[in-house]
Amino acid sequence: MPVSQNGWPVDPPRSSRLVPGTNVRVTVANGPAGDVLLHVLSQFDRRVEDLDLASTRGELDDWGYASRPIRGGTATSNHSSATAVDANATRHPLGVRGTFNAAQVAEIHRILNEVEHVVRWGGDYVGRPDEMHFEINASYEHVARVAARLAGGSSPSPSPAPNGRPTLRRGSNGADVALVQRYLGVRPADGIFGPATEAAVRTYQARQLLSVDGVVGPSTWARIQSGLGSAVPAGGGTPAPAPPRPSRPTIRRGSTGEDVETLQRWLGLPTDGAFGPATEAKVRRYQAMKGLSADGVVGPKTWAAMGL
Repeated sequence: MPVSQNGWPVDPPRSSRLVPGTNVRVTVANGPAGDVLLHVLSQFDRRVEDLDLASTRGELDDWGYASRPIRGGTATSNHSSATAVDANATRHPLGVRGTFNAAQVAEIHRILNEVEHVVRWGGDYVGRPDEMHFEINASYEHVARVAARLAGGSSPSPSPAPNGRPTLRRGSNGADVALVQRYLGVRPADGIFGPATEAAVRTYQARQLLSVDGVVGPSTWARIQSGLGSAVPAGGGTPAPAPPRPSRPTIRRGSTGEDVETLQRWLGLPTDGAFGPATEAKVRRYQAMKGLSADGVVGPKTWAAMGL
């Protein structure tokens, strides 16, 4: 049976599937490989760059299955086995390195870590870079295990921090997440580390001059547990109430500054502090999803929905 470069069979049963949370469809292999790729694309859309944006020429530029050799070579492309996808391809052309900023690259690597690196990113190629490209890079058995975990809604086992607390990130859940939520004033403190919790962690890290990655690791835990005026019991429990969030200005296309950066960071966009078309498009999508007036203007109701 012919196989592609990663050892998966070419021309498998495949389907055009909608990437969760987007209007984008890509054709991927039926089964666990396609499931994992769609998960990666969905996380990419939420945390790195909006997939719904058409290219600068107006065409759709998110691609999946294609029966062809690797560009510039003779080996069969992993697109031929429907186990590879390209995201916002025209913005990240083949052979060009540095099309993502450092924060975006770090987020891509976090996403790949969450799927146990069964997906490889073309930006990590030693030779010619391909930053649009994500491909399955593991055995069927390993990919199937990851897909089953994702389908069950579980997250990788958190690694303990030196202070005995687990490292927490988006997707974590449990009492330690609820403790962080209560400390940061996230409501409800439901023990689920979602976008509002991540945004609150990032805001806290920025104010405390910590590395702003949205992950509650040793440094962030140490700062939280030191109290900073709101003591957190070492054995858990309810900390003193966090101070109220400052009011934020209404921002819209054309706005600039720190509040725009905060918004962009929460939406998973490049944080250039300039409220342009990409930021407005992402805001409108979020507002529509939340049942808000999808006007692209971030006022009190939108800020509140984001937990910011």
